[in-house]
Amino acid sequence: MDNLINFFNIEVPLHLWWISQFFAFLALIFTIWAWQVKNKIKMMFLVGLFSMFLAVSASFLGNYSLGVLFGLAAIRNFVFCYIDWKIATGKKVFKWLAYAFAVVFAISTITATALLWHTGMALWLELLICATLLGLIVGNILKGTNLMRCSFIANRAFNIVNHMYFANVVAVVIAICAICSNLVFYLREFIARTKEQKSNKV
Repeated sequence: MDNLINFFNIEVPLHLWWISQFFAFLALIFTIWAWQVKNKIKMMFLVGLFSMFLAVSASFLGNYSLGVLFGLAAIRNFVFCYIDWKIATGKKVFKWLAYAFAVVFAISTITATALLWHTGMALWLELLICATLLGLIVGNILKGTNLMRCSFIANRAFNIVNHMYFANVVAVVIAICAICSNLVFYLREFIARTKEQKSNKV
């Protein structure tokens, strides 16, 4: 165990580290699943679960800045998932509602970053993470998933540095898998479009 602590530079009690890694592993399952789903409603629900488990994992390691930001991300995804589900089932939803929630979550994200960045890492990194989360918020209210995916890839890249600092090993694996999963999704889309174009020419 001492070798494990020294290798990963774990600064919290080891049992808390293992608990955090358990929740991070749950997040890993949902993030791989989420980014292979084309349906935006299902994807947002799965990303909400992923964000919730990762928020818990980060908090156990004392990474409160990321814990709060991922907590907000989980709530945001569940809210927009519910709004899109209501629209998809033909129920009336005021157009301004999604924009109002987007503003609320954007303000909450910026406020949380301003108040808690010192519990994370360098300010520049926390600002970049905040910016990519704002991209995800805008992606929530737009049709399609491209902005969400691109913002998520950038967010994962910046979070790798943060997770390494807090020795969140599984979260680093999650970030790498999430980036690869999205790239695989786009590769599949490219191959499918290429085949479709060839079949149309024939």
